[in-house]
Amino acid sequence: MKTADRILETACALFNEEGEHNVSASDIAIALDISPGNLYYHFKGKDAIHLALFTRLQRELVGLLSTPLTDPNLFSDNEDSPVMRSWLFLTVIIEKMYSYRYLYESPSDLMHRYPEIDRGFQRLSRLKRAACEALVNELLGETRPSYPRLDSTINAMALTLTFWLSWDRMVNPGDKQDVIIHRGVLQLLSFCAPYMGSEQQSFYEECEVLYREMLAATNT
Repeated sequence: MKTADRILETACALFNEEGEHNVSASDIAIALDISPGNLYYHFKGKDAIHLALFTRLQRELVGLLSTPLTDPNLFSDNEDSPVMRSWLFLTVIIEKMYSYRYLYESPSDLMHRYPEIDRGFQRLSRLKRAACEALVNELLGETRPSYPRLDSTINAMALTLTFWLSWDRMVNPGDKQDVIIHRGVLQLLSFCAPYMGSEQQSFYEECEVLYREMLAATNT
């Protein structure tokens, strides 16, 4: 792995575990066993590392969130049920966010400090909402509610997706990564249930079964 990539990987791990405010460029250099001069050769201080990490997150999330917008068969072109496909899609998204979870601890602070992150978070928020809309349209189909109820449901899902990691950490401190992620997916899909009519109970049951199966798979 190139030194620049090692710096980013180590910095992200330290930011996630200790908080971005509590980690200096020197701390990153010490963790890597390199000189501060070597680190500054690749990144001109912690701000440059910070922005490089956000750029990487943004690039990876844009690719993932754009998938249901470019592939209308994402949630149905498979032997798995649409609920399973939706579950896997949301799992991948939250897993990626979890890898950079320090960025979601206080996004408003970061957006105020860094104009690039401000614009990037706005772009990601729009994409998250668009992805949630595609998911809702697939799961609910003709049973989806009319505006403004549909709009409120999509907004609630996008809001939950964006702030789930910080909220769950506050309410359930110390829980394992897989529990946090799959509990978030269950919460997101639950927004669709009230509009599923006679299928509501079976939808809830399928989601709960998937939740238990996913957790069991991660513990084996």
